[in-house]
Amino acid sequence: MSITLRKLTEPQDLQQLEALEGAVWNTTEVIPYHMTITIAKFGGLFIGAFDEDKMVGFLYTFPGNSHGEPHLCSHMLGFLPEYRKQGLGVQMKWLQRDEAIAMGHTKITWTYDPLETVNGVLNIAKLGGIVRTYFPNCYGDLDDEFSRGIPTDRFLIEWFLDSNRVENHRAQNGEKPSLVEGAPEVLRFEIVDGLPKPVEQRFDLQEPILLLPVPAHFQEVKHRDMDAARSWRKLTSELFQSYMGQGYTVTYILRDPDQDIVRYVLDRRPLPAILDSAARA
Repeated sequence: MSITLRKLTEPQDLQQLEALEGAVWNTTEVIPYHMTITIAKFGGLFIGAFDEDKMVGFLYTFPGNSHGEPHLCSHMLGFLPEYRKQGLGVQMKWLQRDEAIAMGHTKITWTYDPLETVNGVLNIAKLGGIVRTYFPNCYGDLDDEFSRGIPTDRFLIEWFLDSNRVENHRAQNGEKPSLVEGAPEVLRFEIVDGLPKPVEQRFDLQEPILLLPVPAHFQEVKHRDMDAARSWRKLTSELFQSYMGQGYTVTYILRDPDQDIVRYVLDRRPLPAILDSAARA
């Protein structure tokens, strides 16, 4: 399969984007063409994936400003079902980085659910994003398949585009950190009837590197035991907010295909040291 990725600027491309968004998310509530073309003219960045002349995926980015600092906000990334799980999303994010740098930007931000760990692997382990901010119940109560019945907590990914960290993640594809062996875990869990369940939190640890376990398959936990899912949300929310408040940054996510748990790496180094590092913590 030969897929072409490119920046979208022409009206006919942005018109295709409106129809594609509805097909990707199976909804009629899409961003209208008159908004996308205006955003594209005034600082936004749209990227499309094409199978010959057919647009099959898109990435939508708009300009933002946090604490007086201009940056880009990456809002949506999606592909038609038959084009998913082929590595196209990673390719599109790297093109987004290149185009953003060409526009003069040094940072892109976006949010994701910290318990949806497939997204965590992409955003942190592969792309080199970091997390210093936790938004509890970011969108309020939602009734979609993934959010129903549980607070919509989100990580804020910060992607420092021209940092050594990001450069090295691109070159090394997110090499595993080297200083996590034996690092203490801030949450104890147990496996009950095949499901991981949180048991006990630790708020008093002060090691340079800490690990925070979360379920590898959170939607399965929700499907089988909603009380356990709510407990995971509550306890991890408290821990992430507490340790981020103490100066820790999420810098990696460790995944073992044979385990039902993945582990976020909490790193106490100052931001300049994190951004100047290679993929290793």
